[in-house]
Amino acid sequence: MAIKVNDHVIPDWAIEGQAQSLYQSVAEKMAGKPQEVIQMAAIDMAKDRLIDQTLMSQESQRRKYKVDSGEVNQQMKQWIRQNGGKKAFESGKHPVIKDKESLRKEVSNQIQFNLLLEEESKCVPASEEDAKKYYDSRPDLFTSEETVTAAHLLKKASSEEEFTRAEEAIFAIREKIEAGADFTELVRQESDDGGNDGDLGAFARGRMVPEFEKAAFSMNAGELSKPVRTQFGWHLILVRERSDGKLTPYESLKEKIVEYLTERKKDATFDAFLDRLKAASTIEEVTGI
Repeated sequence: MAIKVNDHVIPDWAIEGQAQSLYQSVAEKMAGKPQEVIQMAAIDMAKDRLIDQTLMSQESQRRKYKVDSGEVNQQMKQWIRQNGGKKAFESGKHPVIKDKESLRKEVSNQIQFNLLLEEESKCVPASEEDAKKYYDSRPDLFTSEETVTAAHLLKKASSEEEFTRAEEAIFAIREKIEAGADFTELVRQESDDGGNDGDLGAFARGRMVPEFEKAAFSMNAGELSKPVRTQFGWHLILVRERSDGKLTPYESLKEKIVEYLTERKKDATFDAFLDRLKAASTIEEVTGI
C-alpha cells in the first residue's frame, strides 16, 4: 500500500525496495523471529524512514537550500566506489537506486537533508557539569572489566566412562604438580588442548563455560585449581594474572562525554522538529497507486 505525505505519494514499490535494503539489518536484530515477522518489521521501518525523508525533502525544498554540483558529483563517485564500483552500479541491482539520475537525486537530497539537520539540531552544548553528572551516575560504563589471565590442562571426555578416566588422570596429574612437576611441561605431555602451552590469554566474565569461569575467578594469581569438570572434560586451571575492574578517571573522559551528550541533545532536538513536521502534515495510506 502506498503512502501519501502531503502532496507527495510514496509508491508501494519504493517501500518494498527500501524494506529489502533494510531486511538484513532488521533480521540481525530480530534473530530467531519468523521470517514473516522480520519482513513486516522491515516494511514498517521502511515506511517510517521514507516518510521522514519525504518530510525533510519537502522542508528543505521549501527553504531552497543551494546544492553545489561539484559536491554532488564527488559524493556520487564516492557512493559508487562504496557500493561495488562502476560495474555493480551499471547492473542496476540496487533495490532503490537504478541509474545516475536517481543517484544524483538521492545525493542532492542527502546534502539538503544534512543542511536541514544542521540547522534544526542546533542546541546548547552539554556542559562539563552535565558530563560529570552522567559520569557519576553510570560508573558501569567507565569501569574496565575484571579479567583473569590463565592456562589450563584438559583431559577431554564425552561419555561417562571417559569422564571417569579423565577424572582419574587429572587428579594424578595434579599430584605430580604438587610434588614439584612443571605445569607447562605437563600440559605439553598430557593435555588434550596443549596448543600454545594451554594458555588462554586474558578473559572477562561471560567468556568461558560457567564451571570454568567460577573456578578461575575464585583464585589468586599463581594459584592452581582443584580439578574442574565442564562439558568438555576435566581441567586444571593455573591463574597467571588477575586484573580488577578499574574506573577510568573523569578527567580523561570529560571531553568525550561532553561530545556524546551534545550529540544526544542534537538528536533529541531534531527528533522534536520531525515530530512537529509530522503533526503539521497529512500522512495517509492510499490504494491504487
